[in-house]
Amino acid sequence: MGYKLRYFILFLVVTASSVCAFPPFHASRCAYSNTIAAELEKMKDFTTLLTLAKIANLTSTLENPYLAVTLFAPTNEGIASTLKALNIPESAVVQNSALVKKIIEYHILPEPLVTSEFSDFNTYKTLEGSDVTVTRTSTGIFVNGVEIIKKNIMAGESIIQVIDGLLIPPNVVV
Repeated sequence: MGYKLRYFILFLVVTASSVCAFPPFHASRCAYSNTIAAELEKMKDFTTLLTLAKIANLTSTLENPYLAVTLFAPTNEGIASTLKALNIPESAVVQNSALVKKIIEYHILPEPLVTSEFSDFNTYKTLEGSDVTVTRTSTGIFVNGVEIIKKNIMAGESIIQVIDGLLIPPNVVV
């Protein structure tokens, strides 16, 4: 490889990394290497959620680098403990892809929101169509009574709020 070609490649790499460092480009062009699915995989405590997304045929949605939403992401333990508390066998849930899709979409708000945007009491419409209630108290921030335990994880244009339980949409029979 000639030295001119090497310098040209080096120039492209330096220019691309510099562009990503400047705020006007950072969020809109350079964050796309990161998706909700990639972030969940990195954190390792969301294998059940990712499996449910696959069952609901929502994997490609969570892999979309242009997706701009808030995901209330239940941990593996949160999903298991909620199902156990409700006396619902996991097998009853995973066998019904339409039900799983409703449940997953109930965890998604159609806009990216950081926790500082939540006041003491907020109601938001989910992708599933029903509302969730977000409350802020002296002990934490809660979605339908389920605590947000890890806040404001950036995933491309989206934001992940980790919760310690599974949200079940109203009027859904499991």
